[in-house]
Amino acid sequence: MRLCVSATAILAVFSTLLGILQAVDPTDEYRDADLQQTGYLPNHNIDPSVVNSEAFGQLWQISFNALELFYAKPLTYTPLAGGPQIVFLASNQNWIRTINAVTGAIINTRLVSPPFQQTDIGCGDIPNTIGITGTPTIDPATDIVYFFSKTYIPNYRAPGNTGLANGVYYFHAVNVNTLADVYPPVLVDGSFADNAPAKYFVGGVVLQRPSVIQVGSVVYGAFGGHCDLFNYTGLVVGVDINKAQVISSFAIESGPLNSQTNVLSQNGGGGQGGIWMSGMGIASDGARLFVATGNGDGHENQGYPAAGSSGCQTLGETALSLDLDSNGVITLSDYFQPYNYINMDAADQDLGSGGIVLLDPTVFSGTSIGKIAVTGGKNGNLYVMNANDLGGFKLGSGQTDGVLQIIPSASSIFGAIGSYPLEGGYIYSTPVGFQTFAYQLDFTSSGMPQFILAGQTNQVSAGRVGVGVPTITSLNGEPGTAILWMSDPDAGLRAWFAVPENGVLQSIPLPQVGGANKFQRPAFGNGKVYVTDANGILYCLGSPVNLPLNCTPTADFGDVALGTTSTQIITCTANIQIQIVNATVGNPLFIVNPSSLPVGQVHAGTTFSFPVTWNLTNAEVSSIPESSSGFVSPGIKSTPLTLTTINAVKGYTTSFPLSLIGTEVSSTPLLSVAPSSLEFGGVVILDPTNIPTLSGVITLTNNGLQDLTIEGYGYIDPESGDFVDSEIINGSWDLGFGFNASILPFIGSTIAATSSILIDVLFDPINGTQSYSSQWQIQSDGGTASVLLQGSASTGPIASLAISDPFGNWLPDTTDGSNIMDFGFVSPGSSSSLEVRICNSGGSVLQIEKSKPPTGVFHISDPSELYESQYIPVNQCAYGTVLLVADTEEYNVPNMIINNTWILNVDDLNFGIHTIEIIATVVSLKVGPVNSSGQTVYQYLGCFHEGSNGRLFPNQPYNPGANNDNANCQTGCYGMAQYAFAGTEYSTECWCGNVPPPLANQDLTDLMCNFACPGDDNDRCGAPNYLSVYYDPTKYTMGANPALYGPQTVQRVGNYLYQGCYSEATTGRALSGMTPSAPANGYTVELCAAACLGFTYFGVEYANE
Repeated sequence: MRLCVSATAILAVFSTLLGILQAVDPTDEYRDADLQQTGYLPNHNIDPSVVNSEAFGQLWQISFNALELFYAKPLTYTPLAGGPQIVFLASNQNWIRTINAVTGAIINTRLVSPPFQQTDIGCGDIPNTIGITGTPTIDPATDIVYFFSKTYIPNYRAPGNTGLANGVYYFHAVNVNTLADVYPPVLVDGSFADNAPAKYFVGGVVLQRPSVIQVGSVVYGAFGGHCDLFNYTGLVVGVDINKAQVISSFAIESGPLNSQTNVLSQNGGGGQGGIWMSGMGIASDGARLFVATGNGDGHENQGYPAAGSSGCQTLGETALSLDLDSNGVITLSDYFQPYNYINMDAADQDLGSGGIVLLDPTVFSGTSIGKIAVTGGKNGNLYVMNANDLGGFKLGSGQTDGVLQIIPSASSIFGAIGSYPLEGGYIYSTPVGFQTFAYQLDFTSSGMPQFILAGQTNQVSAGRVGVGVPTITSLNGEPGTAILWMSDPDAGLRAWFAVPENGVLQSIPLPQVGGANKFQRPAFGNGKVYVTDANGILYCLGSPVNLPLNCTPTADFGDVALGTTSTQIITCTANIQIQIVNATVGNPLFIVNPSSLPVGQVHAGTTFSFPVTWNLTNAEVSSIPESSSGFVSPGIKSTPLTLTTINAVKGYTTSFPLSLIGTEVSSTPLLSVAPSSLEFGGVVILDPTNIPTLSGVITLTNNGLQDLTIEGYGYIDPESGDFVDSEIINGSWDLGFGFNASILPFIGSTIAATSSILIDVLFDPINGTQSYSSQWQIQSDGGTASVLLQGSASTGPIASLAISDPFGNWLPDTTDGSNIMDFGFVSPGSSSSLEVRICNSGGSVLQIEKSKPPTGVFHISDPSELYESQYIPVNQCAYGTVLLVADTEEYNVPNMIINNTWILNVDDLNFGIHTIEIIATVVSLKVGPVNSSGQTVYQYLGCFHEGSNGRLFPNQPYNPGANNDNANCQTGCYGMAQYAFAGTEYSTECWCGNVPPPLANQDLTDLMCNFACPGDDNDRCGAPNYLSVYYDPTKYTMGANPALYGPQTVQRVGNYLYQGCYSEATTGRALSGMTPSAPANGYTVELCAAACLGFTYFGVEYANE
């Protein structure tokens, strides 16, 4: 134990140091795609002009042990010590390998532990053995690769070496250079869930299928079940790589509705809620993990809507946002659960068949939506969500889904989407048995992001589970260089130019590889592509490649009926002298007779031909037994035919792949229906006497070569579980409670070979507000097909508005929609806030249709509050905070009323446009002397420059001092002579006068008077050569031209009071006691008073006497 602790402590330091010193090779793919699972990889030197050329081909291929398959994706990595890039492989047999990425030479091989046997669980999703199934991750700072492996501990829970009870999972930390353990494997079994301590980890009943992810010092793995068998609970487990221990485990199903039992064989005993996501990785933005879950039990959410923050504990069929604390511990943050999730459970339509993709927020964002998350499931829907508010439960219109957008498709989706953020922004999805579709980013009129169909491929995917995850490359992020890559269980690896042209994704021909193993994503190195097939072969494609032969590029068999055969002739010309030593075909139904190939040396320029037969005599199309998603339909099949040569000239490849392709069709009638799930959305019932309806379309297709005969229709009664024949009721076919069709092909009618018909279906919520569903079936001589019909109805939203006041009260809405938000009296420079509240007491989600908030002095605190298109769930409220940040003002500024508005409207038809009048009265601090009415004598005029032509005001009521402020200065100037103007300068000086300051001298920015007053730190007392000027409004009008104002009469000088204007008459002076001589600069009233000090009266005459 001491040694283990010491080793891990050293590892932590080592990891930190190397993380600083070593940069990642940009062409490495050391984890499954990227952290956010966007699927966009711009840094691998993949040039479309090279890929779409004859120079791009198969560089090498390697096969391994019998029955060894790869569910974990290949990784590419350049070790810290340098050297060639390597490929890291991990298999279902628990073998790990490193391979030279350039030459294909095997470097190291290790069996980490005996694998778990598939026969111990009876689920055929992963045949033979179950070992490492989740893609590992490599830490580029330490050369350590992390992964989980499934194996046994003999006699662990039951006697014996193997068996379900003895199955366990270990967490491994392995040096990628040597494949040696960095520390002993960490046993995951026995760890308890943080949020459900009664639930503990039992490795035998769970499967670690998604790619693992490293966030900081913690590696996270997600676990689901095997075909929903046994007593299991979906889990997210975090292992601290420095402590070498499990530090967090989060259970998807918990709470009182999921009581825990200890009977391992009890199907559903742990609540299920598995996380498998078709092998996609856990997505993360660094602070959160995002996963999607499958079928679950408990069903805490029933009839009533619930916010994503409601703390739901039964999280089957959800998209989850999980918070990570500073130690990496997991807690629930937010969730989205489809409104029809219980029906999805019943029909095995896992939401969690696709992972979650976090789109690039620098491109994929819009009004109030900073980050978008997308997932897709077996029901064929793509759910576009706000990653910061996933959507909760029943928060959409008519109590449907409160997500940004639902994009329906005709078939199940496995592996979610890929994305391309350039050239307008695209996402890609491939439903089973259909084309790959490209959707381009667009915006609604309110700026909300949405996606529109921009194009599709001409090629369709395999008609069975296993289509891979869309991956997009570009050449160093250059627009116009993007390639979309897809693996296919029948067609192998495919590629298209990622931007549609005239609605079509143009195909790029690739060297043929074998049909891919389920849900594979190609890995990319430095200009090379790596992929594994369903036979366990690893292929490397790249450039340049020298081919020894020039052959028919593709042998296309066209449509071939089951029970028949077809033969094509392949013609080749030798480019150099060769000898053909072997011919192998990936699919055993394609047959090459070795005797038809040339024997001995084939000289350069020699042309030869040989036949290839596609033998479907005994081929059958049937569901895969013991599989969670075993449906198989006919369709395109392709496989490589590889000629192995001995070459007389060096530098040429010894493996020459040819493409064999054909379309498998049924010789008898074969029925299919699309979509597999038809969701009508929500109906809002405003008038019970006039309930609206919704329509949809179902496509019935005969995929066979003979006409198909309709034999019947019916549905499963939701209460009794009995099959009920569809009948015509009131002129329409009954398709189940709430669904009907006015016209159906009559029983006994036919659908021609390889053709389709459309059926218009109506959702009519005949029983008012509730959820509706029906599993409708079509019976024919070409089989039975079904479609899940779903809809919901609710009453309309009811909105109410209230406004808070400064005293903590809520003021109700006015009848005319005109409301006042009154902040009352506020001080300059102060800040305060009030709130607007909109509540929804109706039966359907409420949407804000218009929101024009105030800006400026009044403004909203958060643009994500009460924004246009925001949804307010039933029985919930949304709030918007208005902030008032009043401008700062000088003292003695008149009270000022400020105002603004907030205009709001919602989709409650009875609400109407509401204009909220927002007002406040800014009241500045009042200082200085007051008049008889209690008002201050002086008001603030402005900041004025004194210039070089003398002082603006000539008189000082007191000497400069430390107590100077505008209050004292105004008091002094008024007491001295009731001057019209008072101003402070240079912090400590006070000046008075009666002549208005020139308007040209005013600093209109009001910034130059920036010296604090020593008597009041909050007051400004001018600056050098700048005065903070106050004026008496009874003697001067602000802004008036000073030239219009004559001299002002001084009312008081010292102890002298103004007595009036007197005539001196003609026989002598009125005041004869003394006539002082005029000073050089002329008299002022103040100078005259000083000269006449001691006399009872003094007076001034003729300006200067």
